[in-house]
Amino acid sequence: MAIYSYHYRIKANFPYDERQVFDPPSDPRLMRFTEVIWYGRDDEGWCVYRRDPLTGEKVRIDFDPPLTLF
Repeated sequence: MAIYSYHYRIKANFPYDERQVFDPPSDPRLMRFTEVIWYGRDDEGWCVYRRDPLTGEKVRIDFDPPLTLF
């Protein structure tokens, strides 16, 4: 079960990297989601939740497992 509810869910095709969580998204579809709500691993896998501050919409971005565990 997901930690938060979300409006959109996107799969990133690269490993989760905690050092890049707060970097601006490179995907144009995600540029408006500037607030990081939560990041890490939940029961569905590695992900980042971001929020659009103007609309309140949330996106969940799923990642492949990290290359090394922290």
